[in-house]
Amino acid sequence: MSDRRRVLKVVAGAASAAAAGVAVVPVVGLVAAPAHTPSPLAARGGAGEGGWSVVARIDELAVGEFVQVPVIGSEVDAWTASPDRRLGAVWLKRRGAGTDAVEALSAVCPHLGCLIDKQGDHFNCACHVSSFAADGRALEGPSPRGMDPLEVRVHDGNVMVRWVRFRLGVAERVKEG
Repeated sequence: MSDRRRVLKVVAGAASAAAAGVAVVPVVGLVAAPAHTPSPLAARGGAGEGGWSVVARIDELAVGEFVQVPVIGSEVDAWTASPDRRLGAVWLKRRGAGTDAVEALSAVCPHLGCLIDKQGDHFNCACHVSSFAADGRALEGPSPRGMDPLEVRVHDGNVMVRWVRFRLGVAERVKEG
């Protein structure tokens, strides 16, 4: 009788292990797959193709005036893809009549990531009282560096910005992601 119980225990244990394996394998596959699959965002570099997002029309920008515009694009993490999300904001300034005469400064404060506002002829971060010159240089406050310049180009009348996130709180301009 004890041999019969021993055989039943082995069979029951094997059946339990097989059932647990059947349940665990799909879960492990679900969790591990995103870690090994390259992110479409990483392949594109950010917002749109090559990280470029259309943010304005060139004819909407007055020469010599800064205007703040949102950067809208796709955001992809390990689990979801979210199209048309606000990735951040930039300050644009048209310097002249040419299509290459547009500059872009990130509206994200290099200190802790608060939104930078324009007041008069300079920029301010209200969170921790950093101020910046009209060219983005840091003037005073805890910001470790000036405002981050971004690549900008004009194509078919569209102003496009290459959206990049930079590491916060450090003096060097280091790209994140």
